[in-house]
Amino acid sequence: MIKKALFPALFLCLSLASQAQINVYMGGNLRGSVTTIRGDETTSNPGIGVGASFVYWEFEYWFLKTGLDYYYRTSSILDYPDVFGVDPVGPDDKIRITYVEHAAGVPISWYFRPFESGGNTLLVTASLNTLIVAGFKASSEEYGEAALKGTDVKQRVKANLGLGVGYQRQLDKHMFLNIVPSYNMDLRGDKTFNSFTITAELIFGVY
Repeated sequence: MIKKALFPALFLCLSLASQAQINVYMGGNLRGSVTTIRGDETTSNPGIGVGASFVYWEFEYWFLKTGLDYYYRTSSILDYPDVFGVDPVGPDDKIRITYVEHAAGVPISWYFRPFESGGNTLLVTASLNTLIVAGFKASSEEYGEAALKGTDVKQRVKANLGLGVGYQRQLDKHMFLNIVPSYNMDLRGDKTFNSFTITAELIFGVY
């Protein structure tokens, strides 16, 4: 009797497990950006980024994402040359300096899905990102280059806020492509960047 009941029960458990909703997704992202430093006579320069994504998707119309991202950002401004160890004498001693920043980030992002049609979905995103500066370089015609390690940066940890509107395409039953243009702004840091970013992100269900 027990053996006869065991096989139907096992079949029922496997059937329910196969139909259970997958709510954990993993994947990766690739980002292109146009970045500026907030300051005088700033330039807008291209930047790049890559990352690993971890998504918790319990509800139909929204999900959460975290992960680990790498950022390369660069821009030039008129600034004082103290980064080269030169003390400015007067307010007109600013020179053009190009800054390059390498940083790692741990984002917390909210993805909202207000409209869906077939396999196409509108995405609205908001993110709060903690950035840790891994390396920093300044260069100018007058003084050459000055490279700093992350530990040499006075305010190494940054907060970054992002808002975006994009598109999600369902590629398979448990595989999705997200393409999201967004505007991202550093809230604090030695050098604060603003970026317009386009993120392409592929995620797939794992559990």
